Amino acid sequence: MSQNKRVLGIDLCRGIAAYAVILVHSGDETWGVPIDQEAISFRLLFYFAVPFFLAASFYFMMHKPRAGSSLEFWKSRLERIVIPYVLWSVIYLLLRLFFFYKSNQLDRLDQLFQDPLAIAFCGGASYHLYFLPLLLAGSTLILFKNYFSDIQTKIIIFFCLVSIATRELVSVSGNGWKIGSSLAFQGVLEALSLNIDAYPSLKLALVYAYWVLLCLPYFFVAIILSRVFSKDRVLWLSRISIIITFILFLIADIFGNLFLPGTVRDLIMAYSLLLFGISISQPINEWSNRNNSNLGRIVSSLGVCSFGIYLLHPIPMNVSKLFLSRLGFKSQVTVISMLIISMTTFLLSWITVSLMLKHKWSAKYLLGV
Repeated sequence: MSQNKRVLGIDLCRGIAAYAVILVHSGDETWGVPIDQEAISFRLLFYFAVPFFLAASFYFMMHKPRAGSSLEFWKSRLERIVIPYVLWSVIYLLLRLFFFYKSNQLDRLDQLFQDPLAIAFCGGASYHLYFLPLLLAGSTLILFKNYFSDIQTKIIIFFCLVSIATRELVSVSGNGWKIGSSLAFQGVLEALSLNIDAYPSLKLALVYAYWVLLCLPYFFVAIILSRVFSKDRVLWLSRISIIITFILFLIADIFGNLFLPGTVRDLIMAYSLLLFGISISQPINEWSNRNNSNLGRIVSSLGVCSFGIYLLHPIPMNVSKLFLSRLGFKSQVTVISMLIISMTTFLLSWITVSLMLKHKWSAKYLLGV
């Protein structure tokens, strides 16, 4: 898509969210070393990425004609989500097999194949791939878009509040889902004394049901915002809205965990950042054109590459980790080590994805472009 047709503020926010994912993964518990308390607090500021990606996806789906009801829409979902998911799952599975074999970790080889459902359908090949089947599961909600077209906004707000309360109740009651697994609603299953491993299809269906439940509040908020900010009203998003939405995002991100339920905090962070991106798009375009700057091209490239950066980043991250360990940063995760690893990984991923986009096959099948 050309620069003039892109929403550059959203491209900027997509790039920021992609970096946020990398920073979170630069200091999580999978590293196997102690994490400094300041690093933990710093990391918590960057958990807005996945909520933002969900918010952006649902908001823009609402503005697509015949979304969910046309073969073209589902074909694009296949090309954009399913094919990259399958190929990257194979890539990461092969890399893990190679690494475990070369490092003589045969016990981890056995563990890898203990849950084939998680590998095939839940992103078990790598910790970050779960987002693709989650997004695909959530996309099925668009099938119900037309059923809400004639319903009053206040009723949809009621549905939204119910979905938020339900999602929060499921979360705090211990019925959530663990990344990389194929088990959801564990509390309910334990209460029923049900051996869910004997019913693999039901086990997988519960995970996808949980993902749909997770996406439901984003779906309803997207419907509400698509009515408030229709094409005729989007001009309301002026420069003052840049300040308002950004401050709202910062408050929810920094202080939201002190007084907001987790689901509400995620929604506020996600949609305030989305509206900030829409608001700042025109100023970015104007500034770039007025100063004959490459800013627009850089931001556009960032948006185009963000999905690929997300998919690719564990590979350069391990390279960065190896480099950092040789510099002596291997006894504890700190803010400094997180920043070094995340910035290095982000730049390496961006450069690699930019090169991949120049090749038709990798752009289409690995990056879904």
